[in-house]
Amino acid sequence: MSLPAPLIALAAWAVPGLGHVLLGRTAKGLYMGGLILTAFAIGLALGQGLSVASAKFPYHWWGQVCAGAPALLANRFLGVRPQPDTIDRLELGVVFTTVAGILNVVAIVDAYTIARTRGPATRKSG
Repeated sequence: MSLPAPLIALAAWAVPGLGHVLLGRTAKGLYMGGLILTAFAIGLALGQGLSVASAKFPYHWWGQVCAGAPALLANRFLGVRPQPDTIDRLELGVVFTTVAGILNVVAIVDAYTIARTRGPATRKSG
């Protein structure tokens, strides 16, 4: 049973790489998801957990939220903490997390396209 393309895209947004895994392209999904989540984690580490904050960085949030559940969780649990001191690499952390979200958009579009083209028109008979 194959899932409809919009559900594949939703899964790919929620958990980076999951769309490809659901399509049976496990290696590609794990590679893309690992890359995206690693970039996101590096960004969080550089910003000491404060690089994802929708209230503080509203313009970057639009890119970050494309990373799915990790961004929502980071914003909810880490982004609301007060910033005690100046963080040297906070801006770099914001860039890393934003780029991770934008990379996930590429993965979502790829998974959606694969799911759409796997329909009846592309199946071989016999």
